[in-house]
Amino acid sequence: MESAAQSTPANVLVWDENGTASALLKQIEKESPELAHYELVPKSEDIEGNLRDQRETLAVILSPRKMPNGTGLDTASELWVKHPSLQIIVIQDNEEDIDPEDWAKQFGASDRAIPLIKPGALSLRQIVMSLVTKCRLERRYQEAGHTRLMATKGGFGEEVEYERSLINAFMKNSPDRIFFKDTESRYVRSSDSLATQFGLEDPKEAINKSDFDFFSEDYALNTFADDQEVIRTGKAILGKKERETTPDGKSSWVLTSRIPWRNPNGRVIGTFGIAKDITELVETEIEMEQYRELLQALLDHMPDRIYFKNTQSRFVKVSKALAKRLGVENAEDVVGKTDFDFHPPDLAKQFMLDEELIMASGNPMVNKVEKQKNAAGETIWASVSKVPIYDHMGEISGLIGISRDISDLKRAERQLHEKNEDLIETSRLAGMAEVATGVLHNVGNVLNSVNVSSNIVSDTIRRSKTSNLGRVCELLHKNKENLGVFLTDDEKGKQIPDFLEKLDEVLREEQESLLKELEEMRKNVDHIRDIIATQQGYAKVGGTVEQVDPEELIDQALRMEGSSLVRHDVDVYKDVKATREIFVVKNKLLQVLVNLIRNSKQAMIETPTKKLQLSAQNVGDDSVEISLRDTGKGISKENLETIFVHGFTTRKDGHGFGLHSSALAIEEMGGSISAASDGPGKGATFTVRVPTKFQQDTHWAKEPYPKTGGS
Repeated sequence: MESAAQSTPANVLVWDENGTASALLKQIEKESPELAHYELVPKSEDIEGNLRDQRETLAVILSPRKMPNGTGLDTASELWVKHPSLQIIVIQDNEEDIDPEDWAKQFGASDRAIPLIKPGALSLRQIVMSLVTKCRLERRYQEAGHTRLMATKGGFGEEVEYERSLINAFMKNSPDRIFFKDTESRYVRSSDSLATQFGLEDPKEAINKSDFDFFSEDYALNTFADDQEVIRTGKAILGKKERETTPDGKSSWVLTSRIPWRNPNGRVIGTFGIAKDITELVETEIEMEQYRELLQALLDHMPDRIYFKNTQSRFVKVSKALAKRLGVENAEDVVGKTDFDFHPPDLAKQFMLDEELIMASGNPMVNKVEKQKNAAGETIWASVSKVPIYDHMGEISGLIGISRDISDLKRAERQLHEKNEDLIETSRLAGMAEVATGVLHNVGNVLNSVNVSSNIVSDTIRRSKTSNLGRVCELLHKNKENLGVFLTDDEKGKQIPDFLEKLDEVLREEQESLLKELEEMRKNVDHIRDIIATQQGYAKVGGTVEQVDPEELIDQALRMEGSSLVRHDVDVYKDVKATREIFVVKNKLLQVLVNLIRNSKQAMIETPTKKLQLSAQNVGDDSVEISLRDTGKGISKENLETIFVHGFTTRKDGHGFGLHSSALAIEEMGGSISAASDGPGKGATFTVRVPTKFQQDTHWAKEPYPKTGGS
């Protein structure tokens, strides 16, 4: 029965008006749930309603705001009078809050009402444990009172035996070390647990011995002094944390209470007490203190802004970096405040909405980029992460946040973007120069053709038989009066019909030749116009998305590089199966294709076989892929991984920007670019996907693409 009773947590009512006790008791209940259950009552008037069954409630802890003349002392006094078996503990933050004289008037020397000044968790736990144990024993005595009374009246003498059995059970089974000492601090009785600590088989072996027989001299001197202090003053020493040391150097931590032992006449005849081993708790406390020191070091020295908030988004603890960011000298001055105390309302509201969502969902917010203002009103950028914090019950109790200033990174990104734009422009201009060279070459070739045609026309006109026709006309004019006789009888006149017939045939041939050459000249002039238009389109910056025929785009790119491919003896194959038009920025994709063609040409300079295949095909329902496959020097596996990275190049005169800018341009249009190769010496394939997936077709086309120097 005793064991079952002690295994059930005691019920303790708590009226915490000033907030001192709740946190301590919550910690105690978490660490020792078997000791007691603490029930909070909101008002002092509610205490009586919770005391209907005194068998369930053993103690009341009061933490009033006003003492000694306020409601706190009155409530304690009323409970002390109405409930003689109830243990009352009154907690205050300052000694001046409790007047010893007023306390003595109300409660006398009774130990049922105990005042405590700002106790720690360990000492409060020990006191609650001691008082709960005392109350339980008193309750057991009351429950057995009728039996003992009947035994006494019957002359059986069982009362003493009954009480002895209670104390024996307590001394034998308590895990805590219980002792009784005489006025010379010698053991009169000790519990089995204390005897075990001393290495004794029987607790009786400790009788007439002192702490000097079991502990180091320094520790024994301290316990002797405490015993004598209790005997001299008649006042208990409750919940003292001590470090026990034995002669062999071993040590442990205990929480000890020493109480004056009085005879029936009230004279102090020794001491008794309880020592609880709290080594594990102290080590945990030391470890926690180390964690607190590490946390404080983190908060003091980390450049990142770190903070803890409760469920109302109020700051609980902040780093020095955050205090400085908020324009506050002391980090403690931020505690209890919200973002509305430091930031513009719109920004503070956004912070609070984010935090409400985090604490409602339990989902963290990681690396959110926020635009903020510093204490000087300057715009800054921060990368913010916020993570919910859970209490021991698994409930969200707040959050921890880390804000990193990325203003320098943002500035660097902006500068990098500007440099990137400059490099793109430089690359474009370099491409324009190369295109211009090709344009001049192509236009020169076409102009040669125009010159040949013009020479042919000039020679044809110069050698034309039309001058003979003039002489015939002159003869006919001279003989117009007798034209019939002249044509039939005159020797010259008779030759004119045959001559005109032959002249007609010659003039027809001359006309056909002139028309042919003039048509060729017109085509060549149109070709020059197309070449110039292509160069102008390539030179454009930016552009809008438009619907483009992929084959037309491939042809345009080949025309721009045609003469260069011919000079390098590159056989070009084209295999276009795409039936859908693509939506791209035309001049950007044209630049990409021209750049890829040039790269393939450069890769095949030293290879014996020079083949370049351009293919286009439908992919899925809404995509087209354009592939360029060459028989060049190939790409190693390690280079494939970095080929589109800025600065990558294998050419001595390369700048390492072409493929990088091509990849950026394709990504901007919602597509992608990839490279494949079986290794050095095995060629390479570059595939542009517009805008998504593709299925690569790498076979060679059956018909070669025609070589033309000017197209």
